[in-house]
Amino acid sequence: MVKQRVLLFGFEHFGDYFENPSEIVCRRLEGKSVGGCRVLCRVLPVEYKAVEAAVVGDIDSHKPILVLGLGLAAGRSQICVEKVALNFRDVNLKDNSGFRPEHDRIELDGPVALEAKIPVNKAVESLRGAGIPAKLSLSAGGYLCNNVMYLICREARRRGILGGFVHLPAHEELVAKLGRDIPSMNISTMIRSIRLIIETVLNHNLVERQQGIAGGEPNHRRLDTQAKVPRTPAQNI
Repeated sequence: MVKQRVLLFGFEHFGDYFENPSEIVCRRLEGKSVGGCRVLCRVLPVEYKAVEAAVVGDIDSHKPILVLGLGLAAGRSQICVEKVALNFRDVNLKDNSGFRPEHDRIELDGPVALEAKIPVNKAVESLRGAGIPAKLSLSAGGYLCNNVMYLICREARRRGILGGFVHLPAHEELVAKLGRDIPSMNISTMIRSIRLIIETVLNHNLVERQQGIAGGEPNHRRLDTQAKVPRTPAQNI
């Protein structure tokens, strides 16, 4: 029997950050079994014009039940589970191709914001319960991480699957090489965190489906005004 799939997105290096923990964590989890599902990995280019085709194409190809984006948030000291993606690209920073958007929307006719389609509070509680520094974040920024989170949340709603985004601190080796006074976390803790988030999300979703409730937080409220996504059949996870 073919295992159901979890799709992880990480990012390549960008700017001064010549290594990206999201890529490292993503690659380390490639092919692993977590929560009864097989983990698939895709490392995205840090390029605005390339990410939509990559994200949508991989979701189309692999048909995952959960899509989780990972990104670097240098300066943060905890695992940050993101709650909201904004429909804006507005940051004074070029991507790796040299392109910089100016006050434009990700999706012209899309909602102003989309909420994560995972139980974000339960994910944070699980991490803290395991002794891992974690918090709920209300801002995925205005760069590629927010852009990809918006795409993940949009596609999750369209397909009736689970989707969210997690920001990682800089890893210890990167901070040591940069020589900067910023927080860091070891890669093994990050890997353990993502494993635990996946397990928490899948277990929570299974319980809710058994109770006849769609995936996400209880009484989950969307920030957009589009029609609700139809519920999908129960999954064996």
